[in-house]
Amino acid sequence: MTDSLDNIRLPISNTLSAEDSLKLLFPDVSLLSQLERMRIAAGTRIKGMLAGKRRSSSLGGSQEFADYRPYAPGDDIRRLDWNVYGRTGRAYMRQYWDEQELHVSMYVDVSRSMNFGGGRNNKLHYAVRFAACVGYAALSGDDRVSIKLFAEQIQKELPPLHGRVSSTKLFQFLAEAMSRTEQSEPRKGNMEAAWGMSALDSSMAAPFKVAGALPRRSGAAWIFTDAMFEHGVEETIISLLAAGQRVVLVHLLSPDELSPELNGELKLIDSELGTGKEVAIGHKILTDYRQAVGNYRNELQRICAERGVVYIFVNTETPLEQTVNHTLLSAQVLNR
Repeated sequence: MTDSLDNIRLPISNTLSAEDSLKLLFPDVSLLSQLERMRIAAGTRIKGMLAGKRRSSSLGGSQEFADYRPYAPGDDIRRLDWNVYGRTGRAYMRQYWDEQELHVSMYVDVSRSMNFGGGRNNKLHYAVRFAACVGYAALSGDDRVSIKLFAEQIQKELPPLHGRVSSTKLFQFLAEAMSRTEQSEPRKGNMEAAWGMSALDSSMAAPFKVAGALPRRSGAAWIFTDAMFEHGVEETIISLLAAGQRVVLVHLLSPDELSPELNGELKLIDSELGTGKEVAIGHKILTDYRQAVGNYRNELQRICAERGVVYIFVNTETPLEQTVNHTLLSAQVLNR
């Protein structure tokens, strides 16, 4: 089945039903069954807050053997390995790995520049559906999921969810965010609604500096953004790393932004401020533009590589199912 939103009408109501939310986010519901078999890669052993299915960096009471240590007075003799004692005459205690949950924190950029592209190429729609996939895989793996929508500040957040039964709340939260963008002032699906960065506040780091924006415990943090900020991308990454996160930066651009087909004298509109600029578009300008886009992508990739962050670039023309089954698995941020 084709992964497309072209024939789906978005509801006008502020509250979407569970069925409408599912239909909006997953036109091809077969993707859900694939996600149920996937798990979010934690990268290293983790420390969570509650018991779960992940092996943490601490020793605890799971059934997975870790190591031996010599017996000390006061130890629980039920963990004494009598076979070792019988062979060596020495008392050793069995130790087991502690199994805890992974907290997956997702941040979706909902700034005006994200609401660009027509149909399934719309960056925000793609990002929201992408976050739904990651969140559902995490909930299916018994991990904990929270999500925040951000622009110049944290716009809205969903408290931590746990268990696959909570996926309905996740889907409704994301589908409503997607529906609200459709009800707002329409954005043209071409470069006349050009890349938008507000001169008033063009730092990606600003919303991450407020209290409660960063995760309180170590885990995995996913950022879905077009990264169209004057500065603050690296600062945001550093803040999340300092908070003990394995960071995944998902960089989304539409095909019209990657390779615009424009010619002649046009007025390009700043999607953040609504201001415009008259520009004569020719072959040289388009060549320079594509080079600038490539350089920026390379710079983001360099920053991520130096910090140990996973950088994933997505052209929104790529079907979401292909991105999940190939790009994420190849990057080893999702495992089967």
